[in-house]
Amino acid sequence: CLGSQYAGWNLSSEGYFAMGSGPARALARVEPLFATLTYRDAASSAVVVLETAEPPPPPVVKKVANATGLQAERLTFLYAPTQSLAGTVQIVCRVLEVALHKANDLRFPLEN
Repeated sequence: CLGSQYAGWNLSSEGYFAMGSGPARALARVEPLFATLTYRDAASSAVVVLETAEPPPPPVVKKVANATGLQAERLTFLYAPTQSLAGTVQIVCRVLEVALHKANDLRFPLEN
């Protein structure tokens, strides 16, 4: 969960802001959190889920492509505003993610 689904990737560019989650995070490993995680991933394509109502602008797509080592065509961006049904479910799931993140910070063994 922390290696992929946790919304910890700040993706911003010129007035655009979204928190990113999904398997692309595990490929990019750009957040400080990954220094504490042993999980690694390898894939020829990836998904990024964005908490926003707007599609990502080209600079954000390029940032994700560079960080993951994938071509932009191999990335799928899903986005949903927090006030939508999909966004609401996503926010509710964040409760578990925050708990896991805190447990990790407290060095609780999450390997199993």
